[in-house]
Amino acid sequence: MHPRNTYAFPPDFLGLARRYPPLRPHVFLTHTGPTIDFKSAPAQRRLTEALLYLDFNFSLTLPDNRLCPPVSYRVLNYVLWVQDIVKTFVLGDEVVRGIDIGTGASAIYPLLACRLEPKWSFVATDIDNESLASARQNVERNGLTDRIAVVDMSSSESILKPLEGAFTVPFHFSMCNPPFYASMEEVAQSTEAKEYGPSAVCTGAEHEMVTPGGEATFVSRMFAESLRYRMQCRWYTSMLGKMSSLPLIVHLLRVHQVDNYAITEFVQGQTRRWAIAWSFGTLRLPDSLARISNPTLQSLMPSRTSLYQHVGNIRSLELLYNRLLQVLGAIEGVHVTPEPSDSTNIPSILVVATEVTWSRSARRKKMAPQVSQKTCQRSIMMQCRITCADGPHPMGEKQHAPGLHLVYQWIDGSDRGVLESFVSHVNRKVTAVV
Repeated sequence: MHPRNTYAFPPDFLGLARRYPPLRPHVFLTHTGPTIDFKSAPAQRRLTEALLYLDFNFSLTLPDNRLCPPVSYRVLNYVLWVQDIVKTFVLGDEVVRGIDIGTGASAIYPLLACRLEPKWSFVATDIDNESLASARQNVERNGLTDRIAVVDMSSSESILKPLEGAFTVPFHFSMCNPPFYASMEEVAQSTEAKEYGPSAVCTGAEHEMVTPGGEATFVSRMFAESLRYRMQCRWYTSMLGKMSSLPLIVHLLRVHQVDNYAITEFVQGQTRRWAIAWSFGTLRLPDSLARISNPTLQSLMPSRTSLYQHVGNIRSLELLYNRLLQVLGAIEGVHVTPEPSDSTNIPSILVVATEVTWSRSARRKKMAPQVSQKTCQRSIMMQCRITCADGPHPMGEKQHAPGLHLVYQWIDGSDRGVLESFVSHVNRKVTAVV
């Protein structure tokens, strides 16, 4: 579960029923306390309506023959994860533009995201006429027509068609909760495979549960389209209902040499869902957003963006910080900016490099006769933040001794080799006997 998810514990069903009367007929007592029948479609709909009305102050109408979104574990977790991703590259009062692919009758993702983020706006797409009509009603009912545009995509074969008109103002992210299954037979097999039967009724229409080839094929199509649009959207994301879909999609990313991606896992009770994101940009996500600890999935994880170096020859944070500044100051062409730290009085250091000047080959090249060239503004080749820390290994890896250490957080750059060569150079200089 996302740490900001407010539904870490079961709802207070009696309290909800008192404050939202339509839920009252569906609440009953058991030996473990008040609850609802999660296998009852009307009970699920009234619970979703109650949570959204009381906790997020918006009204939702859910058609009886369309999907009822589970707010607590699936919807809110996904929105909060995307929110975290966006915060890594959007600063200040910038208006954030998102796409919700297959918004459904509820338009739940745009509605919830716009409640949490007043500067966000959405293009919400769908192919089903009834879902489109209901989504527009829900957006209008909650006064968000100026921020959420519901768009009919039934005549288009393209999943990412809204990006075709985005050449002047790119989108910041896309969201998608695709149909999990390839056929209704697969839906039935999934239900039968559950040892104690499904814990909740499925309220979705066939087109909301089934897509040709299943979710892995759908997301693969989305990725293929993203190869054409690339930076017209900063981060492409999708929910996944099957862990078995992850290897297929990660393989596709690696075949196309897309190394800037992220995987997360949403766990609440016995329910697990996954999400994947990828970007053609150079801004990197911290490991806390891009990697999970599930041992089954480690071979699929992107490379770490946090690198660690134990420092055994320096005895205090102040001395380590001063030594680090000294080493960085000796590297030509590297811009160094101390930044206040929230946890200690030792600042972090933001490092920006526009060229490799620290390697042996770079130093030899500098010593060779140079042809005069006009100076020009150079783009960032590598940006990282270095933190001096004390205590257990910051990534929880027990093979490293506790004590003073440097943590390098990769922020920007297309070439991991540049980061690793810089880290190696700084580590060698800092840990050298002085």
